[in-house]
Amino acid sequence: MKFKILGSGGAMPVPRPFCQCKLCNLARKNSKYKRNSCSAFIEDINTLIDCPEDIGDSLNRENIKQVDNLFITHWHPDHTFGLRVLLEANFDFIKNKSLKCINIYIAKKVYEILKEKYPSIEYYTNVIKVAKIKFIEDGDKIKLKGITIDVVGYNGKNSDWYAFLLEKNNKKLLYSPCDTLHFNNYLEYRNIDLWVTECGIFSYDQVKSEISFPDLIKRLRDINPKKTILVHIEEIELNRWGLDHLKKIKEQHKDVKFEFAHDGLVLEL
Repeated sequence: MKFKILGSGGAMPVPRPFCQCKLCNLARKNSKYKRNSCSAFIEDINTLIDCPEDIGDSLNRENIKQVDNLFITHWHPDHTFGLRVLLEANFDFIKNKSLKCINIYIAKKVYEILKEKYPSIEYYTNVIKVAKIKFIEDGDKIKLKGITIDVVGYNGKNSDWYAFLLEKNNKKLLYSPCDTLHFNNYLEYRNIDLWVTECGIFSYDQVKSEISFPDLIKRLRDINPKKTILVHIEEIELNRWGLDHLKKIKEQHKDVKFEFAHDGLVLEL
C-alpha cells in the first residue's frame, strides 16, 4: 500500500499569507519548506482523505490524475473547504454535465454539521451530481480493492471526529490527523505498524484546546507503534519556535520513534 502525505501543515499553510517571518519567506523561495493543509492519498485505490482549501495545489504537485473516493475526518474548513475545487474538476461547464462522481465517505453527524457550514455540498450531490454521499459510522469496515478501511470514531458512535485504520496484508496504518485531544480510545491501537497523527502543540502553556506535545509523546510510549509520522504542523508554531525546534525535540526524545512529515512524503506498507 502506498500512502502519500499531500499536506503536512495545519489550519494555516506555510507560507502564511501576509507573513514576512523567516520561515514563510523561505517557503516562498524554496518549496522544500512549503506545507499545505492536512490531506493524504492512498494511491492503490485513488482515495483521498480530507480536502483542505489548497487541495488543488497538492493534487497538481503530485500529478494525481484521478480521485475515486474521499474520506472525511471532520468538518473543519482546513479539512473540507476544498470540496469545490475537487468536485468541480469533474464537471464540464460547456456541456453542462458531470464527467465523474466521487464517493464521499462521511459520518452522518459530521455531514449534518458540514451541510450547515458548507451548504454547497447539496448542490454538488443533488444538482450537478459530481459527488455521492456514503454514510459511515464507528466500527464500519469498507473494503476497496484489497484494502480494508476501519472507521474509528474518537468517542465511538456519533463522534465529531474520526480516524481511519487502513489494513492490507496484515499491515496496519492508523491515520488520525487532527483534534486527537478527543481521541479517547487510542489505547486500542497498541503496536500498530504505522501511526500518522497530528503533532502536538509546543505552546501548550497557552493553548489548551489541542493536544500538547508532551501528551502526544506519552501516547506514543503507551501504544508503541513501530513507526510514527507527525502531521498538522502549525505555521504559527514554527514561526514562534523556529524551524530548528523540530530537530531539538527529536534530540530530546531519542527513545521515541517518530518523524515529522513533509508534503509529498510517501509511506509504503
